[in-house]
Amino acid sequence: MKRCFLPALAGVLLCLGFVPAGHAIEILRWERLPLAVPLVVGQERVVFIEHNVRIGVPAGVGEQLRVQSAGGAIYLRASAAIPPTRLQLQDVESGALILLDIAAEPAKAGQPALEPVRIVEGDVPATRYGEPASPSATADDDAQRPTPAARRATPVAVVLTRYAAQNLYAPLRTVEPMAGIGRVNLRRDLAMDTLLPTLPVRAQVLAAWRLEDQWVTA
Repeated sequence: MKRCFLPALAGVLLCLGFVPAGHAIEILRWERLPLAVPLVVGQERVVFIEHNVRIGVPAGVGEQLRVQSAGGAIYLRASAAIPPTRLQLQDVESGALILLDIAAEPAKAGQPALEPVRIVEGDVPATRYGEPASPSATADDDAQRPTPAARRATPVAVVLTRYAAQNLYAPLRTVEPMAGIGRVNLRRDLAMDTLLPTLPVRAQVLAAWRLEDQWVTA
């Protein structure tokens, strides 16, 4: 039995020893601080993220950096050395930003391939950008205290105005979906005589949108 067991055990250890290290994934935690993602010229690096994002690339590195995205993964490949540059990942639904600081250098002799990166949210994200999260309350406090409405990093009026402007003037394919915003039905013949009564202006209602308890009308 020993003669059979020892060779089998040695074979298992050899197999484990030759598992490629390139399958490891580097975890980066987003906590409102830019995340460093170094690149190597000629090598593709994959960044996994749990959100549907739009990628903002500075015009100065557009020719040296190939950026592709598919299925929650972002593929970065530098064709030449790139100085420290910041990329913006914007959540399509919420508009929240994640910042990546990249820099590409030529590969060095014997340098292993860079590991893929996975970006995860911080354990205790701030309730409002630039402010610390409030300490956790006890069960008794929760029972006695009404739950406050969630505060937004961007004021509702700004979000609504920007969304309305995009719907009116930008191509539809570029309009960013915003969670919570709804189109409001208005009468086309709504009287607008009191809008600017002292000026010779003819106004007509085009559309209206609502978010929480605020409205914007164009």
